[in-house]
Amino acid sequence: MRDLDALLNSLVNIDRNSLVAILSSEAEAAKRVVNSARQRTPAQRAKREKAVQRAARIERILWFFQHGDTEPAMPARDLSLCKSIEDRLRVPDHS
Repeated sequence: MRDLDALLNSLVNIDRNSLVAILSSEAEAAKRVVNSARQRTPAQRAKREKAVQRAARIERILWFFQHGDTEPAMPARDLSLCKSIEDRLRVPDHS
């Protein structure tokens, strides 16, 4: 799985729709990992739990960019990341 912070911080000259598409794709990939992860050993359970947490984090960030609002459970770190990215979003040219 890609480092979500690095991925989002590397995006430049992107519009909100493209960002939502990227986050949706990442969310689907994270869900696939959760659904396919085995849970027989402690290491497998830990890997699945990490994937569950990643999927939830992506969903919170995706919610922010889809609805312009935060979920009550959004950590300050993620809120700061979202606001930083929002400040860099390309404004569509309507001329």
